[in-house]
Amino acid sequence: MLKIRLTRVGKKNSPAYRVVVADQKRAVKGKFQEIIGNYNPTLKPKTVVIDKERALYWISKGAQVSDTVNNLMCDLRILDKKARIKKTIAQKAVEAAAAEVATEPVATEEVVVEEAVEPVATEEVAAESEVIEPVVEEIAEPATPSDTTEEK
Repeated sequence: MLKIRLTRVGKKNSPAYRVVVADQKRAVKGKFQEIIGNYNPTLKPKTVVIDKERALYWISKGAQVSDTVNNLMCDLRILDKKARIKKTIAQKAVEAAAAEVATEPVATEEVVVEEAVEPVATEEVAAESEVIEPVVEEIAEPATPSDTTEEK
């Protein structure tokens, strides 16, 4: 499936992005079909250039638009303002966690609840407990070399 997304270009600590049409399974910095625009968030004001005809052509061919590119296209009025996606990074993380939990298998075993045990008074416990004295073992002295040698 084709995807219209951003790919990062530019120097270290100075990001700039290309708006590309690429296969969804390809790496973000991998091969792409076509460059249809660019986005530079470091300039004041931010610059966004997207070829409207090519973007609509790829969307008509079935290309899916990433969330960020979708919002950029809405700002440029390539797409309708109502199509704007209002997601934050935290919301995406919550949705990803919820999707992961939903795919986990649910345990079908029945859980047996044991009866509660009444608490024992501390006086009874103290009376029943025995004082344990440390056990000291005597260590046998090692055998001397004269004992182990054979007489000749």
